[in-house]
Amino acid sequence: MIDEVFINNVATYHSPASLSDLRRINYIFGANGTGKASISRVIAQVQANGHCHLVWQGGIELDCMVYNRDFVERNFNQNSPLQGVFTLGENQVDAEQKINELKPRIAKAVGDISSLNVQLDGSDDQFGKRKELEDLEPVLRDKCFEQKRLHDTYFQVAFSGVRNSAENFKAKVLAEQLSNTAELFTLEELKEKAKTIFSNGIERATPLGSLSAVDLTALEGNSLLQKVIMGNQDVDIAALINRLGNSDWVKQGRHYHEQSPDVCPFCQQSTDGRFANSLAAFFSEAYDNDIQSLKQLQANYQRVSDQLTLSIQRNVEINNPFLNTELFNAEAQALVERLKLNQSKIVSKLNEPSRRIELESSQQLIAPLQVLVVAANEATTSHNQTVANIAAEKQSLTSQVWRYVLHELTNDLQQYQQAKIRLTRTIQGMEQSLREKKAQLVVLQNQVKELEKQTTSIQPTISAINELLQKFGFHSFSIGEADEGRHYRILRANGEDASRSLSEGEKTFITFLYFYYLIKGAQSPSGLTTNRVVVFDDPISSLDSDVLYIVSSLIKGVMEEARGQGSQIKQVFILTHNVYFHKEISFHKDRSKSDVMSDESFWMVKKRHDGSVVVRCDKNPIRSAYELLWEDVRPQNISSIGLQNTLRRILENYFTMWGGMKKDDICNFFERRDKLICSSLFSWVNDGSHSIHDDLYINHGEQTNEAYLRVFRDIFDKANQLGHYNMMAGVSAETTVDTPATNLAVAAVTEII
Repeated sequence: MIDEVFINNVATYHSPASLSDLRRINYIFGANGTGKASISRVIAQVQANGHCHLVWQGGIELDCMVYNRDFVERNFNQNSPLQGVFTLGENQVDAEQKINELKPRIAKAVGDISSLNVQLDGSDDQFGKRKELEDLEPVLRDKCFEQKRLHDTYFQVAFSGVRNSAENFKAKVLAEQLSNTAELFTLEELKEKAKTIFSNGIERATPLGSLSAVDLTALEGNSLLQKVIMGNQDVDIAALINRLGNSDWVKQGRHYHEQSPDVCPFCQQSTDGRFANSLAAFFSEAYDNDIQSLKQLQANYQRVSDQLTLSIQRNVEINNPFLNTELFNAEAQALVERLKLNQSKIVSKLNEPSRRIELESSQQLIAPLQVLVVAANEATTSHNQTVANIAAEKQSLTSQVWRYVLHELTNDLQQYQQAKIRLTRTIQGMEQSLREKKAQLVVLQNQVKELEKQTTSIQPTISAINELLQKFGFHSFSIGEADEGRHYRILRANGEDASRSLSEGEKTFITFLYFYYLIKGAQSPSGLTTNRVVVFDDPISSLDSDVLYIVSSLIKGVMEEARGQGSQIKQVFILTHNVYFHKEISFHKDRSKSDVMSDESFWMVKKRHDGSVVVRCDKNPIRSAYELLWEDVRPQNISSIGLQNTLRRILENYFTMWGGMKKDDICNFFERRDKLICSSLFSWVNDGSHSIHDDLYINHGEQTNEAYLRVFRDIFDKANQLGHYNMMAGVSAETTVDTPATNLAVAAVTEII
């Protein structure tokens, strides 16, 4: 049997939906367009719906036979005859006896396969062997990680890499179990050794970078710093400038003269072009070149100073344990101050190029830093050589720690290994038995197929269908053989082909009878005795009421057969939108003792604004189906999807079936656009739910829905039935109008129940 139907990303199912814990008999009720057809299609062809799947009890898949719109279109093809339904032929006693002898063996093989699948994979009330094997891992994982928690304080180095993952720690334990041959020490001995070997003090130290003063020394001795940078001495004003010793002041005044060339920037007297030319000639190209060289010297000194400062900072950040950090920082601070002083002197030289300056030597402050770095690096080299020797001791101690952990876990590891070996062998044995049982089942099924080929005929099906047609008053056509007994054809009394002239009701009924006998047979000369799941998806569309009860009776017979122990039909699904058919087909005399019998389940399919949903019902929902239609009209549940269809079905049930009011009388209450909307609703009543394509719905959008809802209410108001509308739509008692509709509403609901 199917235990679960999982549907997702199919048609109107935008979110996952599931029918789980299914029983032998499963009733699924829903309005047109809500998504019932998608359920039958998934059961019929789950492989064609990649996001859906079926879960089978015991892992045994059965044949799925589905009567739905697709079945009708696929089988009732007017261009070709109906494919033959083969049944066991008469007077083939010997072959049939052999088939009957093989059936118990097939049933036993199927039962054995199902039992093995349950033992391997488990069921709702027991764990399987695979699950038992899987559960060994977390138990061992927790016990291993408990050892880590107990000893992590002392042995963090040994547990490095697996300290933060219980799963990785367990894997390390199992790996050490295979290869660890270290000597076993006591816990106290290991702790004592760890104090030294695992100490942070014996980790490798990082050497310091060297500090160079060569570039700084060269820049600080540059001759340009001592040079008096002056203008051209051949200019007529050179003597005056030199005698005053104020060329730097003149240079600054030159910029003001360029802005006001007619006024002397020094004495504010009038000047001519000759004075401007003399100033320009005094500050010659040679002067400018010296200034540019001085600026380049300043940039180089700044760059070299920054590099040296950065090297000093990096040495501090290394945190070398052998560096006298306090002394190093003090000497570095003095050097930084001197570098800043020298940089300020270079700036003053740029401002007054004719001055001579002398920079303070940095070498005498760099030298102590270099001494400290060299001493620290010598100690670092010696230390790292020692660490290299201890690395082997650390590796040895790490192995000894894991050896101790293995010793502590001896009993746990032994139990784990024994259980794993036992379960692995058991699973392998069951899997081998499963393969053998499946192979045995294939052999038995092939034997049955060969016997069926010798004993099959479509004639018993022809006779049975014709007998039912005559019994139920279909005298205008019958079933006959075609293609040498491989197919059927539909004939009139005079022998003419009737397939193209059948009414919708006749076509539906003959197709249903064809499916009904297909349940007990097959469409090929083999496969007659296979177990199967049967699905009826709205089998009564376009049928008259008297034929509806005939179909109901036939389906009830299939359901009772499915409830039997030896039946090929193991499970039945009935999907419908028809209230009366659902009421008829789901009636059972024993249900009065409980809401739902143990071998059945009830489901509702609904369409909301975000897609279709499937809801399990604690009792038969048909007793309130009319009320369920009204739930979709209430403000909190209104959706644009399928709303018009819901409104039309309410009007059909209330006014046409129970109220006896005519469409034209009601439509005459309205004018203009509202009259068109009212007529549209009642036009659907006359045509919308009576064709085989009964999953149709129309989505007109939110604004149109508002108009439909308004006219829908006005219909009840103008028909003097507003009280019924208020009651069913959940309008508060204060606004309810006391009308004769109350009695009609009670009668309507009572009729459905």
